[in-house]
Amino acid sequence: MDLQHLRLLLIQGNEPYRHGMETGTLNPEQLTILEGLTTWGFQLQEVGVLGCASDEAYNEVLDTGVRVIGSGLPDTNESILRRLADFCPTHLVIDVPDPALFRWATRQQVRCVGMFRDNPREPGLKQRWDNYQLSKALNHAGVDWVGGLGIDKCESLAQIGVLRDKLIPWDWPPSNRAESFEPKQLSERPNPLQLTYVGPLFSTRGIGDLLVATAQLKGQGWNIHLKLVGQGDRQRFEIQAKRLQLDHVEFIDHVPDHSLVYLVRQADVVVMPSRHESPENSNALLNHCLQAHTPIVASDHPMFAGSLSHGVNAMIFPAGNARALSKSIDYLLTHPDTYGKLSAASQASWQSMQLPVHWLSLLEHWLQGAERHWLQQYALSAPLYQRQQPSPLLQPS
Repeated sequence: MDLQHLRLLLIQGNEPYRHGMETGTLNPEQLTILEGLTTWGFQLQEVGVLGCASDEAYNEVLDTGVRVIGSGLPDTNESILRRLADFCPTHLVIDVPDPALFRWATRQQVRCVGMFRDNPREPGLKQRWDNYQLSKALNHAGVDWVGGLGIDKCESLAQIGVLRDKLIPWDWPPSNRAESFEPKQLSERPNPLQLTYVGPLFSTRGIGDLLVATAQLKGQGWNIHLKLVGQGDRQRFEIQAKRLQLDHVEFIDHVPDHSLVYLVRQADVVVMPSRHESPENSNALLNHCLQAHTPIVASDHPMFAGSLSHGVNAMIFPAGNARALSKSIDYLLTHPDTYGKLSAASQASWQSMQLPVHWLSLLEHWLQGAERHWLQQYALSAPLYQRQQPSPLLQPS
């Protein structure tokens, strides 16, 4: 296919590349997108990014050759569609769940795909109608594919009515691989025992349960250094830690994504204690834990069920049960064979979580136009995504 006449435009909620290039603050995902757009810029007639929300209106070309467009305020559909039309795209990549954008593309016979990173909003009465309109627009024959960041996001889109044959789960290319690290072994009782939690600091995430469990372990003679990485009700949990007489609880507001795997590697155990009522989306953290071969102690939250299995690659305890959490940690740290088996199983578990389609490969095959079969085999309806749980290696009590 002749690519020289193609004009590709990516539509996002905002456009971070102009500011990020100036300040050097682009995150790994943004760098992946910008590198892909820059590479395509050498092959296509023009490549651009339109941000639907920006403090000012602008239309510039970066040093990389990618055109960046800010819609300015107010960011009405009319102003966005006007800037969209001014670019004269032949191909659209849309990361905004706005049916109007897809309807514009199908009316103008501009080829388009959805590439969503966020789930549809929880349905209220109005949102149900908006979700219906979105699914109707996405199911139109003029929308080639609908990509979602991860299987769970694609399932959420399927639940609002998007055709499973059209949905393709995708992921970012991994910055680290599980084979980069050796499995861990316990040669002696850790002193201090390094426990790490990463995520929002809220009671529904089980932070209070974790602090109580830590106090119980301390009462059993464990010397514990607990790291809580994230933001939320920090003051509340600082007070709880003092009341429980926990001397070594470290609160860390933020760790860059590229450093997280190394923080997790330093821990003896990573704890994921979310209660069932908590919305959970910890695939990124799971990836880091499994890459680092650090054993996981996790609650029986439903969102972990597809990735974690008791005695296979984690210790699972009943959510909200601090005593069961402390017993699981104690068991793991007093049974070196169990600890070593869980750590060694991390690589296979990590590999099973990796999706075969990345942001770049999906769009490359779509732009080339002759690889529909390659994309179809990775649609959400494919047998590939019907996960089966492995048999446990052991059954800890």
